[in-house]
Amino acid sequence: MINIIPNLPILFAGDVIVAKKRKGLGRILNHYIVYVGKNIFIGNLSDGVKELSYYELMKLLREYEPTGVRRFNGSYLQRNDAVNRAYSKLGHRYSLISFNCEHFANWVQFGRLESSQVTTGFVILASAVFLKLIATDE
Repeated sequence: MINIIPNLPILFAGDVIVAKKRKGLGRILNHYIVYVGKNIFIGNLSDGVKELSYYELMKLLREYEPTGVRRFNGSYLQRNDAVNRAYSKLGHRYSLISFNCEHFANWVQFGRLESSQVTTGFVILASAVFLKLIATDE
């Protein structure tokens, strides 16, 4: 367990920090950083999945404001499996659409590669296209 980030509760392996950009349009999206224990964090950043040093984490948190912690819910063995899933993706390439930080966090905690933010984005885009098509038919 760890409590190195002000205003956040103590973290346990498998927990995920949820953060938002401090400025700009990026505030509408969440960013996810996985805590794997022993003061080690793993993030899926633009250069891929990697362990974050304390310095890198603090640098990232200057740009992103932690808004909460998504707890890992499971047994001790399930928590170990989650940490192993995190390590299994080290070096994996980042993709906004198919493997972003939310995909990674969901993979670690639930064993599922999915992103509600991507799904919502596609729904909004499809709705906008549909409305544009309807408007041009009139």
